[in-house]
Amino acid sequence: MHTPSLWQQLPSNGRAFIRFWGGCATAAVALAIGLQVMGPPGLSIEGQDIDVSADSAAKQSSPAQRTTIPGPQADLLESKNGPGGFPLPKVGAHDRTPKKVYAAPAVDVPPGTPMVALLIDGIDQTDDLTTEAINSLPGPVSLGISPYAANPEALMDAARQHRHETLLSLPIQDNANKNTDAGPKALGLLLSPQQNMDNLNWALSHLAGYVGVTNAFAGQNGGSFPQSESFKSLVKAMDQRGLLYLDATPGTQTEGASSAATADVVVNTDTDIVNIDIQLLKLQQLARQNGRAIGILGPLRPVAMACLRAWLPHLKDMGIALVPVSQIVLPPDMSAYGPAAADGSMHVNLSNPRVQQQGQPQQ
Repeated sequence: MHTPSLWQQLPSNGRAFIRFWGGCATAAVALAIGLQVMGPPGLSIEGQDIDVSADSAAKQSSPAQRTTIPGPQADLLESKNGPGGFPLPKVGAHDRTPKKVYAAPAVDVPPGTPMVALLIDGIDQTDDLTTEAINSLPGPVSLGISPYAANPEALMDAARQHRHETLLSLPIQDNANKNTDAGPKALGLLLSPQQNMDNLNWALSHLAGYVGVTNAFAGQNGGSFPQSESFKSLVKAMDQRGLLYLDATPGTQTEGASSAATADVVVNTDTDIVNIDIQLLKLQQLARQNGRAIGILGPLRPVAMACLRAWLPHLKDMGIALVPVSQIVLPPDMSAYGPAAADGSMHVNLSNPRVQQQGQPQQ
């Protein structure tokens, strides 16, 4: 007598159950094998679709057109990584430049209203004080990010999220001041032109998505080098990449840049609260006197944050508008702006081989 197999002994609904889940398991195994063969998606920024029509490009480049700051844009970056780990910035099609695209949204300022711009320089780490500054200070406050930052992606992302535009704080060694150390990749008078250019390219490619560069670096300004003939070629190179430049030495002028400005007041935060308040009051007085003024404050200190929390609301009471640095360096042409449109931002996966940068100064 023939004995039915175990499969035949199962009820019809049991056989259907096994067929269904067996098919699912087979499909899952096949999918896993396929993904393993294909490998992970590439991180190249080349060939990504970007709408660069003339009208779209103009709208995306206009700070007054946007309410957010876009992330790194593929057409504003070179096709390969620079020595610092990220692609170097460049000018895109239709006059798209980093200084316009990555600028903070423009503040609507009534005609005749004095304007103040403020840069906090040399931010180099994600700590409680930095987080407080990024999260609590108004969006128009601009931030200077150090190229020695251990996690620049996190700093830049957080800044963009809270509508702070960013500048690269360029390390420059002041040889006249033996108490300063701008790190192993600092520019300076004692280096050759090629060494300075190499260090500049290293710094420029250590971040991505910033509007420009400043010589303000953790309370330093590089001494006499930023005013030297040798520095002009570096400023010209930055200008050709579509970056603005902010000089942190009041009373000086920058040559070689089409978009440059000089700070009116540099606030030393390594002093007491009275002196910090005096410098901030001087900044607002210059704004009322000249119509606009730029201040630089650094390095970031708890006492400085306390002063800012009291002073910034006072600006509005005094009838002074707080604007991003870019809005003073690059006054917006409001007549050229069309109707509001999407900002055109895109997420770009930038491979960064830096895990631990050798020779990085102690934080």
